[in-house]
Amino acid sequence: TIADSQEAQTAVAQALTVLKEFYAKAGEATALLQQQPESPEIFDSPYKGMQSENGGVIGMLEVIESDFARLEADTKSAEATAQKE
Repeated sequence: TIADSQEAQTAVAQALTVLKEFYAKAGEATALLQQQPESPEIFDSPYKGMQSENGGVIGMLEVIESDFARLEADTKSAEATAQKE
């Protein structure tokens, strides 16, 4: 399961990269902008979602990534201890 933990860490790191790139470009997106002669005041700045809302998805993935790293370290330690006995 050390291999599983390493694979999971890689997958989570890739997901974080994709999401961070997506959110970095989110402010430039124009797909949902209303095309009116004069936009209401609410549309003065581009919508960037709830990116900083309590860590959001990225914060959750960072916690999951650290959990897998800790699981890998704990498993290696347990296996080393078991081999000594």
